Amino acid sequence: MNTAIMSGRASRPDRGSRATPPAAATPAPPDATEQQPRPAAERLAYSVDEAARLTGLSRDLLYDQMRRGKLAYLKVGRRRLITRQHLEQFLAMDPAPAALEAGQ
Repeated sequence: MNTAIMSGRASRPDRGSRATPPAAATPAPPDATEQQPRPAAERLAYSVDEAARLTGLSRDLLYDQMRRGKLAYLKVGRRRLITRQHLEQFLAMDPAPAALEAGQ
């Protein structure tokens, strides 16, 4: 007796007899890997939500700092983008030396 009939499964054609290899086995073209999104830490610009997640600061604080002019950003359409350099400059700010310079 056929074991496929005994087990209740319908017999299927052998999947290993394909003429072409499966798609996962074929290498991707070299330029296809370059178009994949970069990890968040390597990107050039971030949305306010992404910048908040990366820095651990709240969205409200970032919007407040942008409104006060302490955090630079780019406006693209209706979106506000914060570049990596803007974030680095903002996070590197040291209020003590700025206060000392203003007082002298």
